[in-house]
Amino acid sequence: MNPLNGGWLILLTLIVAMILTIAELPTGDAHWLRWLAPDWPLAVLYFWAIAAPTRIGMVSAWCVGFFFDALLGASHPFGLHGIGFAFTVAVVGRLQRRLGMVNVLQQSALLLGLALAVQLYKGLVRTFLVDGELSPLLPLPALTTALVYPLLASILKRLADRFAVR
Repeated sequence: MNPLNGGWLILLTLIVAMILTIAELPTGDAHWLRWLAPDWPLAVLYFWAIAAPTRIGMVSAWCVGFFFDALLGASHPFGLHGIGFAFTVAVVGRLQRRLGMVNVLQQSALLLGLALAVQLYKGLVRTFLVDGELSPLLPLPALTTALVYPLLASILKRLADRFAVR
């Protein structure tokens, strides 16, 4: 078996997730709508850490996070997403066998908890290093991430099966 077979699909889905994150919807005066945007890279990394644990580990999640921080620019402290992504993949790595046996709604429930922890971490870091204000809308991206995960997991599972990513 070729170890690179299907790796391009993981990379492509992560790139699409980053593009979805940086693409801004025209919100006009409703800036609070930005809080409803899911954390696409976190959800994609979460899926691949469950579906292909030998392909996605803490180091690769950390590298994706550093690349994502560089992509977002000066509005985010460098390393912010890397630590959050690595934490998520580390937890999934510890629970991977169990997560492979539960349904997608139960996986989504764990993702909600992990995404909430990551959002709180990012919010606290931004509060102390960037703007000094913690928003009450902080849990919304975690909630929308967990809500879109079943659909995202269904799409990614079909792609993984089609291209034999393991």
